[in-house]
Amino acid sequence: MFIVVLFVFTLFAAQLLRIQAFDASATQAAALSKRSVKQYTPAMRGQILDTKGQVLADSVERFTVSADPVAIQCYVKVKGECGWQGVYQAAADLSPKLGLDVARLTTLFTKPDTRYVIVKKDVAPSVWREIQALRVPGVAAERTSRRLYPTSMALGQLVGYVNQSDQTPGGGIELMLDATLAGRAGTTIAERAQNGAVIPGSQRVDQPVANGRNVRLTIDSDIQWYAQNALAKQVTAVKAETGTAVVVEVATGKIRAAASYPTFDPNDLSRATKASLRNHAFEDAFEPGSTGKLMTMAAALEHGVVTPDTGVIVPNRLPRAGMKFKDHEDHATEYLTATGVIAKSSNIGTILVGERVPAARMEQTYRSFGVGRKTEVGFWGESSGQLAKASDWNAPQRYTVLFGQGYALTAVQAASVFAAVANGGVRMPLSLVEGVYNDSGTFVPAQAGKGARVLSDRTATQLSRMLEEVTGENGTASDARIAGYRVAGKTGTADRYDDKLGRYNGFTASFIGYAPAEKPKYVVAVFIHKPQAGMFGGALAGPVFNQVMTYLLQRENTPPSTPSDLDYRVWPEKRLSTSDPDVLSDARARRDGL
Repeated sequence: MFIVVLFVFTLFAAQLLRIQAFDASATQAAALSKRSVKQYTPAMRGQILDTKGQVLADSVERFTVSADPVAIQCYVKVKGECGWQGVYQAAADLSPKLGLDVARLTTLFTKPDTRYVIVKKDVAPSVWREIQALRVPGVAAERTSRRLYPTSMALGQLVGYVNQSDQTPGGGIELMLDATLAGRAGTTIAERAQNGAVIPGSQRVDQPVANGRNVRLTIDSDIQWYAQNALAKQVTAVKAETGTAVVVEVATGKIRAAASYPTFDPNDLSRATKASLRNHAFEDAFEPGSTGKLMTMAAALEHGVVTPDTGVIVPNRLPRAGMKFKDHEDHATEYLTATGVIAKSSNIGTILVGERVPAARMEQTYRSFGVGRKTEVGFWGESSGQLAKASDWNAPQRYTVLFGQGYALTAVQAASVFAAVANGGVRMPLSLVEGVYNDSGTFVPAQAGKGARVLSDRTATQLSRMLEEVTGENGTASDARIAGYRVAGKTGTADRYDDKLGRYNGFTASFIGYAPAEKPKYVVAVFIHKPQAGMFGGALAGPVFNQVMTYLLQRENTPPSTPSDLDYRVWPEKRLSTSDPDVLSDARARRDGL
């Protein structure tokens, strides 16, 4: 027996020697690992600000409160023993602070076979401080955050949203600039005692938290709000499927508003639909219709095949490519100028003018305006639109592209086209981000893009004056007219292709313009998609343009156009005199394609 006992104790001694001497560091590390816990401190996402510094998206500190059902029993001891009395008292004391009834808390605190239950999420810091003051054993909290959007639905599709559960971005600026906004989570390692409490002095920072950086946009929240409301009212009134309104600053290319409707509230995603999460200004490509005639006329003027007062004889039907093209209404043969073609938005007249420019040059003009490629913004989910090579155009497409059918662009691309004309023929790259604040809080502006000349100044001036006739007495956009100001713009009514049906279904009504035409600061582009009450751009989109542009003119204290400005008209929309044989001969030649 002595030998047996000696042998057993020898084994114990050998094991003790191994643990405390040879494997001491490994044993200590294992013990430390068992009682250590790693806590993550989430980074606070950076703010999203508008151009004036108004907060569009912000993060606030919140806590997720948890409990240890074993440790909480010791909140109240009876004869030195932990038990149900501690659980009940803890539930009673925490109930008013957490807004949960006692029965619910008691159920959580008596959950079997676990030492961790989540009691409540999204708890405000002030409430957590009150809970801490109770010193309930086993009750802890993890720091989280909640994203708030003060402007609510006005900027939902542009700013985007994050999933509140894990703060991952789901769209808009939140996703586009996530690397800048997100920051980096921090980690803290602490040791816990057997009852779950953190051992004092055991905490150490493994990785410090780095909060996200603030971002400032070019968006003006006041302009955005006004455009959003005007658009929403009109879309609702005409029972349209969607609508878009874009405001671009002419001289800089900065997007001051990009409204879409229907929209959603990023503070409450439970009511959002899949369609409402899309930003239609960037993501939806559509055939522009008559607003695209601007580029056709620009090419014709730039290449010298017409002047603003060139005569154009417009028949009721025009045979081309085995088809008979027509205008939106039947009419007797009309004798117009090129300016009159734009003012009346004649498809036939536009074909007669545009076909004199070779297809390859016409394509080159379209692409110089930014058609067929994404804008410089880099918005998440942005569409590049669609423009086939001229060599790939079929016979009818050679003519349909001239009046805005057979290619597609987005609302922001279309606004950029008109902004280039308003800017004297120089296209400025579009921008949505003005800059970022660095770690020290200093604002670092984004690098400004360089403009590219797409038209001569003379052509842009001629074209701008021709566009003023659209809002004149005989034009198609009397509803876009603003008293006292020269308004240049173009209406559009385009057949809308339905991807689901695989065919054309409904219309896109639009108006894009600027004022005062002699010195414009903003371009406003309005699109109403698939309206049920009406179809023409002047009647449907024109009023929204009028409201938004009037607001901008009043806000900027823009002086009205002077009488001399208003009497500038050197190329009035007019009918040609049939008594001038040279003019008639030239017009007939253009009509017949000679």
